[in-house]
Amino acid sequence: MTIKGAALRVAVAAGLSGPRRSSHRSSIRVPYWLLSPSLIPLTLIVFVPMAFALYISLTGLNQNSIGDWTHAPFVGLKHYVDGLDPRGPLAPSFYGSIKASVVFSVATTLFTLPIGVGAALLLNGQLRGRTFLRAVMLLPYIIPTFVNGILWRLVFMTSTGIADQILAALHLGSRDTFWLIGPRSLWALIVADVWASWPFIYLMALAALQTIPADVYDAARIDGATPPRIFRRITLPLIAPTLGLGIALSTINHFNNFALPYVMFGPTPPDEVNVLPLNIYVNSFITFNLGLGAAMSVVALVIMLTPAVIYLRAARIGDTD
Repeated sequence: MTIKGAALRVAVAAGLSGPRRSSHRSSIRVPYWLLSPSLIPLTLIVFVPMAFALYISLTGLNQNSIGDWTHAPFVGLKHYVDGLDPRGPLAPSFYGSIKASVVFSVATTLFTLPIGVGAALLLNGQLRGRTFLRAVMLLPYIIPTFVNGILWRLVFMTSTGIADQILAALHLGSRDTFWLIGPRSLWALIVADVWASWPFIYLMALAALQTIPADVYDAARIDGATPPRIFRRITLPLIAPTLGLGIALSTINHFNNFALPYVMFGPTPPDEVNVLPLNIYVNSFITFNLGLGAAMSVVALVIMLTPAVIYLRAARIGDTD
């Protein structure tokens, strides 16, 4: 009798669990169906070209074989070895471009961070005319990159540029300082990009500051906390997740910046500003070594994923804490 009862209960449970399992599986599929309208174009626009670039990087595709790219000679990892092997023929140019891109992107992000956060803190308070000032702060960000590059090229022109004239008037330099060639070209590029991109950090920081309740600050002041202590103990920890995302995105954008270096220095820039996007462009569309350009693009993609991975790991650690 006990065995029959147990069997009956198992049968009933099995009969009830069938529809429930089916319903559960259907509910799991629903989010994927809802995401499909965005996943399909994302696959066509992002993942398919990525796979195509990876394939091309393994071939010797050039202007002679581009008409029938499927029959381009297969060279395997030759482009990667030539560029990444320190003894390879392309290593000096390849490593030089990677170094220039990393230094440029990291330095620009480090300079934009305090400027953007400082502006956000100033305009988050009860400042007269803050709505107008918030809009004015966005002007450098909305100016087209081409216009920005031309303006800063004129600023850093030797002898006639505003930069040389100001430095000469302050007795900090001469009127014949070369900003667009030589070692100083990197600083010229950093200044131009900092001016154009700091409003992005400003927007991220201001959005995060707007989410902090005023009651939190009131309670801290009642407890006798000073403004620096409030910033360290309350403001900074609360806006840190948003700032982390902003730093990751900003670093990736600076690393991927092609238009500004190209407008300021052209296709044959000084070694100090021969960033990876420019090197990829020259190899792909000037010398038409498309296989090498694709290999450089794959390496650039891997490097650009690094800030995103660091941010995701930091965010996961923060969630567990």
